[in-house]
Amino acid sequence: MDINSRSADKKMSSKTVHYSAGVMIGSGAAYLIWDFLAGWQILTVFVGCLWGSGAPEWLEAPLHGWWGTRLSLIPHRTFTHWMAGWICLTGWVGVRTWQDGSFAWWLGFGFCLSALTHVLMDYRTPMSVPVFHPWRRARSHRGRR
Repeated sequence: MDINSRSADKKMSSKTVHYSAGVMIGSGAAYLIWDFLAGWQILTVFVGCLWGSGAPEWLEAPLHGWWGTRLSLIPHRTFTHWMAGWICLTGWVGVRTWQDGSFAWWLGFGFCLSALTHVLMDYRTPMSVPVFHPWRRARSHRGRR
């Protein structure tokens, strides 16, 4: 059976997939840093990964209209899904985490790492995400223009 040919009743929601990825990223990060950090730091990275896995969606401040329409303060998949921005932010927070090592930096590093993964997952969808400019989406992948 082809993994892309799921029936409608077995289809996972995007939210479930992103939070599952947050658990996987958090588990992988915990495994990699197990010998180097204290238990509270490992737990903080894991919690940050869970929290950040849905961040590009809820940072848009979504509101729901009366007729089931989705409204938001920031347009969907623009600034909050900007790949270059998340790469730079994750790198900067990673360096600061390594230098400082406080609770807030570890939480932020897990958050940024998982949010970046969220954006990378959304890049391969038909709607895509902005790569270099926050308001221009990359649409040329998979042979599309």
